[in-house]
Amino acid sequence: MLRCTGRNGHMELFQARYFVTVADELSFRRAAETLHVSTSSLSVQIRKLEIEIGADVFIREGHTIKLTDVGRVFLKEARQMLVQAERSVMLARQAASGELALSIGYNTVAEFDAVPRIIPAFKKQWPNAQLTLRSLRTPEQFEALRCNELDLGFICPPIPSDDFDIQELTREPFVVVLSAAHPLASASIISFEDLSGEPLILYSRFVDPDSFRQIEQHFAQARATMNVVYELESSFVMVNFVATGNGCSIVPAYAAGIRRDGTVCKPLGPPTIIRTLAVAKRKDSGILAESFYRFAVEQLAPDLLNELS
Repeated sequence: MLRCTGRNGHMELFQARYFVTVADELSFRRAAETLHVSTSSLSVQIRKLEIEIGADVFIREGHTIKLTDVGRVFLKEARQMLVQAERSVMLARQAASGELALSIGYNTVAEFDAVPRIIPAFKKQWPNAQLTLRSLRTPEQFEALRCNELDLGFICPPIPSDDFDIQELTREPFVVVLSAAHPLASASIISFEDLSGEPLILYSRFVDPDSFRQIEQHFAQARATMNVVYELESSFVMVNFVATGNGCSIVPAYAAGIRRDGTVCKPLGPPTIIRTLAVAKRKDSGILAESFYRFAVEQLAPDLLNELS
């Protein structure tokens, strides 16, 4: 029999279900009818629950009942107990039928940190889960999610959110990568004015239109000349181009981890450009996808986890 933790460690899960039903109905008679039990049996179980908690959860005034302060607090917890129990049962059924599989999309931002951190850790908790990873740009992931070709995706907002749950995971400022021999290499911070006319190596406007547009706007606001000589699709290639003397690059800070001799990395700004990474799933996704979604937030953004409760 399923149980949840009470003061003495042996509260039955069905008692929590009984309590939630009475709290929803605010009537022992209607709750008993919903649960298909007798009113007396229901009353006995609620009383046992109150003894286990050590306080009344309902105020009984004749045929009228209402929640006590303790009852209101316990109601939220009891609902979560029931949801978690349902998830556990569904996951067990999926595992028994061999249906523990997820298709997960990821972009360049995620492949540096999120994917290496989350996927192995999730596999430790769900060793039987079959995870298929697909490298796709954010617009491609959006379409794949809509067409049920992906269960989840690591994306860079914004994307339309009406049909999706989207939760921010990380925020990365952009930095400047340049040759160690460049006159700006000794600067503590590099501005857009400093980069006026410099040969720039940027993410392709087709790969990352939002970042390209932000950079373009900041150059215009600084009345600086934006001299783009290469538009590339990979941070690795961009840093390699810098290392071989082909210009300066503006990349998210995670790309500074790509070490090449003869290059240095400097903060950019003000203003600062931020690249946001988020995890997205369909609102009607299954229990395993929901578990992965919450797990990703727990691993990368634990302070945001309460927003999912």
